[in-house]
Amino acid sequence: MNMTFLVLATTRDGHLLMVQGRDGWTLPNGAVPHGSCPVLTARQALMDTTGYDRGVTDAYAISVSTEPTVSLTYVLDGGHTPTIPAGAHKHLPANAGWLPLRELHEPPPIVRYALTAAAQRRRIPVLVNGERPDAAYT
Repeated sequence: MNMTFLVLATTRDGHLLMVQGRDGWTLPNGAVPHGSCPVLTARQALMDTTGYDRGVTDAYAISVSTEPTVSLTYVLDGGHTPTIPAGAHKHLPANAGWLPLRELHEPPPIVRYALTAAAQRRRIPVLVNGERPDAAYT
């Protein structure tokens, strides 16, 4: 089974933490190597791509696909702040930034659902082997 993740970090004034990909700005994302913890992999990828260290133990949306093979995609909660964190622009790599939602062009349905869930603060815990990974907390 393939597992992937996206991390949704938001501000009250409608900014998202994004990274620049081949097709424009997107949410921090990646694949989970076979046998690895999806929560810890997402946290490390978020830190590596944006410098933002955040526990990601809750999901806004989960999608299972069976075509052509079974795959699982999580949209994980990367945190919600009232405004862009102070000094964030100084600490972010050049290919990452807190950008207005309009910069996220044509998000897939799972991301649109996650944005709605984030606005309503509806989250579900992500359990690995029946428990929350302790090391995933900040």
